[in-house]
Amino acid sequence: MKKIFILLVVLSGLTISACDNFLDVNADPNNPQFIPLENRIIGAITMTNGASMWRAAREITAVTQYAAAGTATNGPETWRFTASYFFWQNAYTWAVPNCVDIVVQGKAEGSPHFAGAGRTLEALNFGMLTDQHGRIVVSEAYDGVSQVNLTPKFDEQEFVYQQIIEKLDEAIALFNSTDNAKNLNLAGGDIMYQGDINKWRRFAYSLKARYLNHLTKKSVYNAQAVIQACQNAFNADGMDAEFPYLIGGAATEANPWSEIGFGGFTSPTNPRYFSFTQFFVDVMKTLPVTNDPYTDPRIGIIMNPAPSDGEFRGLIPGEGVPGGRVGTGPFINGDNYGRMTGGFYSKGDSPFPFITYSEVKLIEAEARLRSGDKAGALAAYEEGIKANMRRLGVPADEITNYWNAVVANGLSSHFDNLTNGLSHIMRQKYITQVFNPETWVDMRRMDYSQAIYGPSLRRPSNLNPLFQEGEWIRAMIYEGNEAVRNGDNVGNNNPEVRLKTPVWWDTAD
Repeated sequence: MKKIFILLVVLSGLTISACDNFLDVNADPNNPQFIPLENRIIGAITMTNGASMWRAAREITAVTQYAAAGTATNGPETWRFTASYFFWQNAYTWAVPNCVDIVVQGKAEGSPHFAGAGRTLEALNFGMLTDQHGRIVVSEAYDGVSQVNLTPKFDEQEFVYQQIIEKLDEAIALFNSTDNAKNLNLAGGDIMYQGDINKWRRFAYSLKARYLNHLTKKSVYNAQAVIQACQNAFNADGMDAEFPYLIGGAATEANPWSEIGFGGFTSPTNPRYFSFTQFFVDVMKTLPVTNDPYTDPRIGIIMNPAPSDGEFRGLIPGEGVPGGRVGTGPFINGDNYGRMTGGFYSKGDSPFPFITYSEVKLIEAEARLRSGDKAGALAAYEEGIKANMRRLGVPADEITNYWNAVVANGLSSHFDNLTNGLSHIMRQKYITQVFNPETWVDMRRMDYSQAIYGPSLRRPSNLNPLFQEGEWIRAMIYEGNEAVRNGDNVGNNNPEVRLKTPVWWDTAD
């Protein structure tokens, strides 16, 4: 499948703008400065996923204990983060400008559906950024019209969240427009939905539900608003907003979790992550609340068993292969652990979803549980689980058997208690959102609770000594070049401050 990527190197608050006269003199006739609107959307989708989201997820996959590196010195695995963290650069350099430009050009050319797609993806990028960093650049970010500001102010997260919801509401209004000059897939650039505006609109509502639901610790949290957004969001299988990776694709096209991922990311000889963790295995092999043993039928679809004995076994973060204690003793050979590559999410052409129907139903389940609607919460919870199992291809009889086991284990009574109900919902979200940085939001909202995630959730071994007993990582360090160039607005970027200071939604009013 051939793709044309429009990569706009316009750094919002990060870049150096060139002299207009210089550009006029050196214009390349083979690289036209005007790009038709219909050719731009593929760049916005690709950069939001292939440049921005994957970079937001790469290290956070270790923080959320999906995967471990197989060595005891892996920095992200033990929370040893520095300012060399390039999610910020990728988002503001590649993703946001592509999104903003199709908003501006879509409005100018009478194509509001393009503008809606741009606003939706722009909101997603700002959402991922603020959820990791807290204060970010929004009000003085690249707007497609004004001179680029090299030292932009940072907005407080409460304001950023207001802007995210406003951008999503604007996107929904734009999708509702019936006067549209160009079809969204005119040039085949809508690689997610092929011009289906209903799915784009529901994508925007799904993100709105997600971000409204992040505010559970704040007095402004409104469960009914979350539920209302869910009712307008994805409502069936086949609606997931996901990026279709290509086998043998370029850097932004290749699945970075696969053996053929770019840069040796998870190459067979030098893997960034060797296997799933024992925590992941334990979540998949026990039931919520009671922690009674029951093997989820999805485990063999998502991860590989150990080649030595066919058992599902994971590494303990921070201990590496030699110290990966599990079962009756230490397993010192890598063959005793199932590699993370080759599963549902880590094949060369595996999709990497922005947000899924399963997530929407589990968001709804949480909001209904918090609102006191037990029956509605149980119904949404059931559909969230089954939708994910259908997506992974679990046979119908195995889906039924799993659900019956959950019910028989006390499900109904568990939903009489908020913590127990959240244990069900959050563990299922953990399973359905493999590698997604959204999982880190949930774990912080739940304060890394063992009552919710199970006794296997523990801080890594060989932990960064900045963290005292009982402290967990709460946010990320700003990228170094932003701190150097725009230090007055960045503020204190010391790891001890940045890694340990909760973002706005992670503190109670």
